[in-house]
Amino acid sequence: MSADVQKEALNNSVAKAVTILNCFSYERPRLRLKDIAAMTGINQATAYRMLNTLKEYNLIEQLDGTYSLGKGFLKYEGIVLNSMEIRRIGLPLLEDLSNTLKVNANLAVLDENEVVYIARAETSYCAYGYFHIGMRRPIHCTALGKVLVCRTPEIAREVFKRGVKQYTLTTITDETEYLKEIEQVRLQGYAMDREEWSNGINCIAAPLYDVTGEIVAGISISGPTSTYPEEKIQEYVPLLIDYSHRISARLGSDRGW
Repeated sequence: MSADVQKEALNNSVAKAVTILNCFSYERPRLRLKDIAAMTGINQATAYRMLNTLKEYNLIEQLDGTYSLGKGFLKYEGIVLNSMEIRRIGLPLLEDLSNTLKVNANLAVLDENEVVYIARAETSYCAYGYFHIGMRRPIHCTALGKVLVCRTPEIAREVFKRGVKQYTLTTITDETEYLKEIEQVRLQGYAMDREEWSNGINCIAAPLYDVTGEIVAGISISGPTSTYPEEKIQEYVPLLIDYSHRISARLGSDRGW
């Protein structure tokens, strides 16, 4: 076998392995072999061999006839987070914002068409809900999602084309309404989530810009509606925007603020 053929075979194997790993999600953390084969188009015999190889490196675990991602991935989380310059720069100011307002503050980026949380500053004054680094949320029902795609409506159109889920009575499920909403977000510089992702929770978010002027992340503050009704949390918009400008400046942005 020539070196080129060997390289091609290796590339194909790596591509198939990645395809298999990408099958797993928060919604489907455990899968059967037949499910993986159906989702990837890889025949069961090949998928079985690849899963066994991934098991040897603790990247896949098997239990009761189902597969899940293995503990081997956990060691990479800290490496990825430490390599993110935006997290290193933004976290101190995020913590300062949280302490100043006594609310939880979040930092997130866009990954394809989802919001991914990369940092959070929590306060004992506003303890609620479950959170973990790497948590994902839809763009159509979160304030962070709105600011992250307010300049790229084509991403929103693709999401609505695939279909969106209504999580609460106030979740925006109409594409035209959502596009109008994110255009308003683009113009005003912040977004509001009015119990659109979760009942009883309000949230506001603002974008972060890099040296090129592109939106690269977003910060948000959120809290229960009993403590932070819409009119109350909106009082924090000027301060949130101020912190978004300060973080953006540290990222090299110069938008003439």
